[in-house]
Amino acid sequence: MIVQVWDYDATTADDLIGETKIDLENRFYSRHRATCGISKAYNEEGYNTWRDREKPKQILEQLCKRNNLSLPEYQDYYVKIGRKRFPFVDEQTEDDREERMALSVLHRWQDFPVCGCVLVPEHVERRPLFNTARPGLEQGKLELWIDMFQFGELPPKPAVDISPPVPEEYEIRVIVWNTEDVPLVDSQFLTGEKCSDIYVKGWILYDEYQKTDVHYNSLNGEGNFNWRFIFRVMYCKGERVMIVRRKTTFFARSETEDKLPCRLHLQVWDSDHFSPDDFLGAVTLDLARMPRGSPNSKTCTLSLLDPTLPTIDMFKVARIKAWWPFECSVNAGRYVQAGKVELEISILPAEEADEEPSGKGRDPPQNLPPPNRPDTSFSWFRNPWKAFRYIVCRYYKWRIIGFFVCVLIILLAACGIYAFPGYLVKRLLGA
Repeated sequence: MIVQVWDYDATTADDLIGETKIDLENRFYSRHRATCGISKAYNEEGYNTWRDREKPKQILEQLCKRNNLSLPEYQDYYVKIGRKRFPFVDEQTEDDREERMALSVLHRWQDFPVCGCVLVPEHVERRPLFNTARPGLEQGKLELWIDMFQFGELPPKPAVDISPPVPEEYEIRVIVWNTEDVPLVDSQFLTGEKCSDIYVKGWILYDEYQKTDVHYNSLNGEGNFNWRFIFRVMYCKGERVMIVRRKTTFFARSETEDKLPCRLHLQVWDSDHFSPDDFLGAVTLDLARMPRGSPNSKTCTLSLLDPTLPTIDMFKVARIKAWWPFECSVNAGRYVQAGKVELEISILPAEEADEEPSGKGRDPPQNLPPPNRPDTSFSWFRNPWKAFRYIVCRYYKWRIIGFFVCVLIILLAACGIYAFPGYLVKRLLGA
């Protein structure tokens, strides 16, 4: 049997990538019984159902007959074939006990003297691909398995559906509530006080990234947002990956399918008006193996991202609210904490999400309340009156008052000096 792998082309002839050749006759007549691999366990139902036409007892009896051995005798704790005993210890129920005992003997058939040999175990082959146009150069590998059965030996079992599981559509809702301890990288124009104009950027696929509004003029690294991100993904629970279908080029006729881990990427930035925004920190959360987070901000540290700690599968938990740390690279391979973020993550099937929709940002339905930001949170360029009221008056109030008092005194003194000569002449003339 020859199995070939081709490259599909829409406008030109398809290209042969490589092929592998399998000697079926050699497998069929092999003494190692290569027609169907021996499974590690015997199950009559479930995803690991015994797929061979012959059960372990039948296989073992055929091996004994082929080698002129006495049929196996099944005792409580061993299987006896002639003078050879194969111990067996199993704490499971009595159902199919003899089948499991026979299977344990098949796995140890090489221990039988003279006629024993290793039987091929159940496995997935990984075969190299070759192309005659490039002799000696491997063109990749092909994973497969082959089962061979004689059609008239036993009634055929129903075919096993090996098609990949159908991915389901999910809606992922991420609410960014607050941030704390975000680095302060800017200085106020008049006061020189350190501050940052904070916003959070998030995506699962970067082409669909979303951003919060800006918390201006944060003086302590705290940001208040109450902002919702919404993402739609196709996710396969069995493989724990999301399915991304897209065209690689504009002229491609069909879509390619990629299997990627479902990861939520979040970044915190400092917004600037006349220069590029400053990157402050980031965190990446694998929703299938997600760190548990911290219930409060005080215990939220980089240790929460340790890969050795227990994780949760958000597609099973469905909802969580906690704090996670941002991190920033300062040297190659060295990270420091760059603030923390309070998130609420919900994952709903698409049908349920359509029945109870939510708006992005703070839009209805299920709109979020506006954040309770301090009075000092404003943009200098968009709110000049607030800048004068909360910055100039706050820090320079007494200086301004003192300046106007001095100006008034100087004006009064100037008026007195200006009027003094005329007043003096009138007194001298007796007017």
